[in-house]
Amino acid sequence: MAWFDGLTPGTPAHSIASTVNTRVRVVAGPGTGKSYAMKRRVARLLESGVAPDLILPVTFTRVAAQDLHRELVGMGVPGCNALNAHTLHSLALRILMRNHVLAATGRIPRPLNDFETEAMIYDLMTSTRKKKEIAARRQAYEAAWARLNNQVPGYAPSPEDAAFQHDLLAWLRFHQAMLIGEVIPEVYRYLSANPGAPERAEFNHILVDEFQDLNKAEQAIIELLSNAADVCIVGDDDQSIYSFKHAHPDGIRDWLVVNAGADDLSLVNCQRCPTRIVDMANALIAHNVHRPVPRPLVSIPAKGPGNVSILQFPNLDREVVGVVTRIQQMIAAGTPAGDILVLAQSRAVGTPIYEALLAGGVPARSEYTESELENEDAQRAFALLKLFANQDDRVALRWLVGKDGHNFHAAGYRRVRDHCEANGLSPWQVFSQLSAGVLGLPHTKPIVTAFNALLADLNALAALPDLAAVVDTLFPAGQAATRELREIAVGLITADPTMDAPSLVRELIAAITQPEIPTDIQEVRIMSLHKSKGLSSPVTIIAGCVNGLLPRAPKGPLTPIEQQHYDEEQRRLFFVGITRVKADPTNGKPGTLILTYSQEMPLASAMNAGIAPAYVNYGTAVLQASRFIADMAPAAPAPVFVP
Repeated sequence: MAWFDGLTPGTPAHSIASTVNTRVRVVAGPGTGKSYAMKRRVARLLESGVAPDLILPVTFTRVAAQDLHRELVGMGVPGCNALNAHTLHSLALRILMRNHVLAATGRIPRPLNDFETEAMIYDLMTSTRKKKEIAARRQAYEAAWARLNNQVPGYAPSPEDAAFQHDLLAWLRFHQAMLIGEVIPEVYRYLSANPGAPERAEFNHILVDEFQDLNKAEQAIIELLSNAADVCIVGDDDQSIYSFKHAHPDGIRDWLVVNAGADDLSLVNCQRCPTRIVDMANALIAHNVHRPVPRPLVSIPAKGPGNVSILQFPNLDREVVGVVTRIQQMIAAGTPAGDILVLAQSRAVGTPIYEALLAGGVPARSEYTESELENEDAQRAFALLKLFANQDDRVALRWLVGKDGHNFHAAGYRRVRDHCEANGLSPWQVFSQLSAGVLGLPHTKPIVTAFNALLADLNALAALPDLAAVVDTLFPAGQAATRELREIAVGLITADPTMDAPSLVRELIAAITQPEIPTDIQEVRIMSLHKSKGLSSPVTIIAGCVNGLLPRAPKGPLTPIEQQHYDEEQRRLFFVGITRVKADPTNGKPGTLILTYSQEMPLASAMNAGIAPAYVNYGTAVLQASRFIADMAPAAPAPVFVP
């Protein structure tokens, strides 16, 4: 199959695939066929004789990279098996490992899970540096300090930032670990400091998907890699939803200014959604005023109007029952469970739906595994497994000995760390000496007591017959707090009965830090709106459409302009959610969108979910419908109350 088969000259897709301009920007709305056009562009390059190793497709997820490869194979494109698509994170890590950059700087790529950073935060606290400040500086550091449009990546812009970076890196080096997001500033520093680096001239063609979701440092890395390469970026600033990692939507908006003479191409015909949902999406996103060039989606009449329902329930319990009942009815009427996608911005809403589906005999798959590690039982079990696999895992040891102590036993641990650094010993060695009484350090008794209890737990695990028994002990069957971790661990051991503990830990970390959402599944999928990016489904249900979740309340005070930008990103997130609906009327799939929300929920559930209720009535949080519901009028149907 040739790259141009089925493409009409003059159409946007043909232009994207065929243009030979060295710089190309493609703005593509949801469901407009950007993946199809990118695939044809890669196919043209390969068919024209460009070597696969000179082409770099950068995708937002590993699933997208796998999909590109699979579709090229299906087209029979020569050389596609040798083509390597990467996420920017995996590409950056490959560059660092290949050039021994990490080894030269004393870094070890052991990633920290979010819960493990709690101990790090207490160790980094000072009389003037508090928790919230540490969290904010850490995010800025992972974006190479490019918080704002006018900031250049790579440099700590203030003495306070520089002092924090020094202390953070010292902690990470001592604990032989890296932050998950740290490879980006590391590779940016390497490439910018080495203009002769081979990577800066390694590729002839670079294609970047979801460019609007990259932060300024990540976009700068693409620029550094493109010294000798033609570049095609693809994205949509109306779908930029990652400001928490300093995503830089202005990068795609201003790209033409930096790249004068570039082709500016657009995809606006929505090949995915029913016409009514396209109208709702256009009405919703039109409320965002920071859109330099608004590009309304164009609906395709053949997709039909679809089915849209907006349902309000008296309380969360009734909402859960209502969602589950409708799913059961659809499955009974012939809808495959795998055709149903449930989105909820909080486990407080998504997990009860998941549990009710399982209780009702509906096959369901929860994609909140990373959130599962917000539970202390899951955190402790996972940390114990890491230390069981490697007693020199300094991060796991630090977390476990500190978890139950005041301020994570930061003062006592500081003395242990000082002794380690002064004598070249590991924390395990020093704790063992303290436990045996051959070493004494002042004010360390509480943390040594915690180490002794930990030692007893590890000895009990070591006495078990095999790794499966260890998993059964740490993640017991029937324990809701660790259900998803257990499912992954049991599946890994079943697939490879010879797997050892270190391998199991590596695979679990990969599953949690880089979760994959398979596209060919047989269960109802339940996940956050952020995680649904890149997916589509004949039936999409967005539950918990209340103020406080959609939009979420900001974590701190904002200026009026900051509040406006924050609200616009939250609206973009809802825009992404409703446009997951895929219509295929000729095959009996009209495209269904169901939006649900409650009038009230238990105050404890609302507080855990971060929802600020409209008011509180005797332990019950009274909620308001998401203001985004009204933003879709008059295209959306009127909400219906379901008692």
